[in-house]
Amino acid sequence: MQKSFIFILVLAIIIGIFALSNGDVVEIDFVFARVMLSQAIVIFISVLLGAAVATSFGVLREMKLKKQIKELRNSVETQKSENQLLLKRVEEKEEQLKLLYGRNDESLSESEVENDFSGN
Repeated sequence: MQKSFIFILVLAIIIGIFALSNGDVVEIDFVFARVMLSQAIVIFISVLLGAAVATSFGVLREMKLKKQIKELRNSVETQKSENQLLLKRVEEKEEQLKLLYGRNDESLSESEVENDFSGN
């Protein structure tokens, strides 16, 4: 944060010095009118418009990223609830298998569980 602030401050000083050293009056030709302005004012207006456009693009990008983060968080919550549901189903199935094989004190071996799930 501080590095970007320092960079922007240095850039603003350079632009200010550049604009002040180019203080001659120039004619700006708009389609509907001609205006006589100082080059410094034209430079400052151009910099301000450029900063406004860059800021608006940055804000739009940030809004898109926040929306994406929100969608991903919702997806994670959905995945977590599905995971909990599946874990509950696995625990229920293990209990059923324990009752089926008559075991209450120890876990079933993987081969017994695989055999039961495969239909053997």
